[in-house]
Amino acid sequence: VEPSVSIVGVADGDSVSQPFTVRLEAQGVEVIAATGTSEPGKGHHHLVIDGDAPPDSLPLPAMPVVIHMGTGATERVIDSLPPGPHRIIAIFAGGDHVPMTSVRRDTVTVIVRKP
Repeated sequence: VEPSVSIVGVADGDSVSQPFTVRLEAQGVEVIAATGTSEPGKGHHHLVIDGDAPPDSLPLPAMPVVIHMGTGATERVIDSLPPGPHRIIAIFAGGDHVPMTSVRRDTVTVIVRKP
């Protein structure tokens, strides 16, 4: 199985009301809390909302560009996006926050409805 991360709970093209929950599933890797160091096959989730993923050789930057899920969390409640379309990219990275290029990413676009 190719290591990968998948966005579940919302699908590409979904129309959503806030708050909504983005859940993440990982295959072929172990989700652990960020340790500050990189361990093969172990890491944590990151979400990039309405931005582009930075170069893979660099640690992922901080909020608001990237939501770090460094506690080992597998879901995040999203509650502060303006109405309209938003692209969400899931990236798996090691404890040093450098993306694991061997882990396939997932991307969805959701449309946030007006309250």
